[in-house]
Amino acid sequence: MPGNEAFLRPDVYVFEEGVGAQPLQVGTTSTAAFVDTATWGPIGKPVLITSAQEGFRMFGDDDSVSWLPVALKRFFQMGGKRCYVVRTAHYANINDPTTHTAQQASVTVNDGGEPATDLLQIKAKYPGTFGNRIQVVISGVDETSHTFDLSVYIKNKLNQWLVVERYKDLSLDETANNFVETRINEGSAEMPRGSQYIEVEALYTTPDKDPVEGTYHLTGGDDGVTGITAQDYVGSQAGKTGLYALDEVDELLNICHPGNTSVEVILGGLNYVYNNPYRQPPQTDLYVYDIPLGYDPQEAIDFVDDVVANATGYEAVYYPWVKINNRYEPLSPFVLGLYAWNDLLYGVWKAPAGVNYKLPVTGFAYDVTLGDHELLNENGINVAVLKEGWGRVVFGARTRLVHTYMRYLNVRRLINIIKKTLYRGGQQFVFEPNAPKTWAKVQDTAPALLMYFHSLGAFAGKTPEESFYAKCDRDTNPPELVEQGIMTCEVGICPVKPAEFVVFNVLIYPEGALPAGEAMTNLYEG
Repeated sequence: MPGNEAFLRPDVYVFEEGVGAQPLQVGTTSTAAFVDTATWGPIGKPVLITSAQEGFRMFGDDDSVSWLPVALKRFFQMGGKRCYVVRTAHYANINDPTTHTAQQASVTVNDGGEPATDLLQIKAKYPGTFGNRIQVVISGVDETSHTFDLSVYIKNKLNQWLVVERYKDLSLDETANNFVETRINEGSAEMPRGSQYIEVEALYTTPDKDPVEGTYHLTGGDDGVTGITAQDYVGSQAGKTGLYALDEVDELLNICHPGNTSVEVILGGLNYVYNNPYRQPPQTDLYVYDIPLGYDPQEAIDFVDDVVANATGYEAVYYPWVKINNRYEPLSPFVLGLYAWNDLLYGVWKAPAGVNYKLPVTGFAYDVTLGDHELLNENGINVAVLKEGWGRVVFGARTRLVHTYMRYLNVRRLINIIKKTLYRGGQQFVFEPNAPKTWAKVQDTAPALLMYFHSLGAFAGKTPEESFYAKCDRDTNPPELVEQGIMTCEVGICPVKPAEFVVFNVLIYPEGALPAGEAMTNLYEG
């Protein structure tokens, strides 16, 4: 109904009002987030990536500096659809994002006179050694109109120079439409977003001099990894560096420092997903990490129990590293891709493990035996093994909280998305009257969301009554809470658990004594 100001004069009034449950939009559950160093790209900014090739273009493809290119390749290879990348570097002050030590490659162009006058400073668009693979060619200098052409070349891994951008009829005249800074930095009709590789500063803006034609190679690019510490990977809330650059991403995230097994980095990741109040709502992300390369099973157990020594229930640990040809790689990026594949084909409530999750690898850094597997699984370390007839597969789906109801990874991830969806959808009820009419709307809306998950098989019960409930009434909202502006809706669910241990009991009976014989005969006959 409308408010009191609506009825001040006689007339016919027509209003629209929604009745019943509000349909809440369920968000994605398979978005990954990688935090690592790189040779190219923005530093300290979460960048959405939807393909490996896009990731290589944005952050470079040199895997000798970090595991990021490999992680992107494996994530999308295994079924990943979208991820965020935060590039980090060493910071002189972790609380000041402008103090990173990465440097842009650059070159200065002059007019060739005696003495020479510097006309242009050309810099790589981003800091990093990728910028050292850029050269520009200045040609077509017209001494009458004082215009020139500029082409940008990139050296590929085959040491071939490939032209990637061309700009015609540029001018040093800052009042002209073809001013070099405007055309290259801000864009034009032929290049609307501006250059993807360089930025230009005009050092001389009087149109009476011309640059010398020739090839100019950018140099001095640096990745900013000298002196890098664990804190640079973890980052700080104050500077929005490292992990904390992800605070602005309004999605449920599966977060990873690919290939980084530093204890300090892992502890920082666990603290981020468990204690960070700036992720909304808190405790809805997952942190995924690997056991260090070369560890045997007992060392792996000691690592998580005695060195990391922190189990939150918001983590997944994987072992061992995998082998592709003659190189060992971390398992986590593969698994993050499998999460996406699992959620697409089956749903987040299905455990992302089993013989249907084959790994395109040629071996493992350690071949886990049956006895090893028992110990690792008991300690919440998920393993990849060779299953005869099936191949190399992920065969574990636990968190580290093995002694609680949050033992299973699929349960943790299902609850995360329910919490996230209720948080987003519940915003519509903030500042509504804290009274029975609003309570009824809330009590209708929450079960509608849960019914969606129930219909897809996310809960253990056969019926909705066996699977979930939602309660928002006078019992959950006593007067003392209402007076404090608090409205409470209680939600209960029975999440489905994985069949981690499958048992077939073979019973042997004397002839003619089978108790199910008649029933089986009827089954086959009709």
